[in-house]
Amino acid sequence: MSTTPQFPVEITHIRKHYDRLSFLYRLFWGEHLHHGYWEGNESAARAQIQLMERLAERAGVSRGARVLDIGCGLGGSALWLADQFECEVTGMTISPVQARMAAARAKKRGLTNRVKFELNDANEWQPEPASVDLIWIMESSEHFPDKPGFFERCALALKPGGVLAVCAWLRRDGPLREDERDLVNAIAEAMLSASLGSLSDYQAWMRDAGLTVTVAKDITRHVEQTWSHCSRIGDNPAVRFFLRFTDRSTQRFVRSFPLMKQAYAQGAMAFGLFVAKKPA
Repeated sequence: MSTTPQFPVEITHIRKHYDRLSFLYRLFWGEHLHHGYWEGNESAARAQIQLMERLAERAGVSRGARVLDIGCGLGGSALWLADQFECEVTGMTISPVQARMAAARAKKRGLTNRVKFELNDANEWQPEPASVDLIWIMESSEHFPDKPGFFERCALALKPGGVLAVCAWLRRDGPLREDERDLVNAIAEAMLSASLGSLSDYQAWMRDAGLTVTVAKDITRHVEQTWSHCSRIGDNPAVRFFLRFTDRSTQRFVRSFPLMKQAYAQGAMAFGLFVAKKPA
């Protein structure tokens, strides 16, 4: 297993980031706070849905499944799973602002009977054993410092035969050059990532938790357009004006958008799609 560097990130900083910026996320990027998946000239909104479709297809989401969406953001995946598969979904977030926005969205969509949102820190989460059919993690594990322990708790929460479905930012397998390491470290600091594992790391953590990894796929080339779109958002005059009045961490966050594009292009970072199953 490669050495996975740790970055000091306080949970309060992550919470404040999402509390402060979730409205702007929704305004400029939509209800899905994750990468898009491109196969052609799709819009960014369509590409975001396609990423969920690819993960759900690989995970074999069952109709009516009981789902835990960890790091649910504004509830985009939770509502989509409830709508498309009639799943019963609990979304978990550390941000009170996100929880309120997601709950309001569920009410507007008429899905409050199948979707609920709760405030919980995934780092402190103590799951009920064998309680869910599917755990869905769309780009939130980057924030968790103890990934091996986290995946052990996921395995505990899954019912026998249950499925873990994950999309995650990755560092490249194997050693990085000094300039690549500096680039990845700058991104991790700006994006409040406690650690970035490799494709091999994630597979090992899941297997060590007692899960059987069925999919571990590098899909970087399909998602890297995300950061061209985000860079254009960062150059939007309204965003540039807003940034003049924000704190340094928010400014650093937006300035890191082109760095993500660079890291993907150089191969210093990657994007992985994973599915793992708990033995029946």
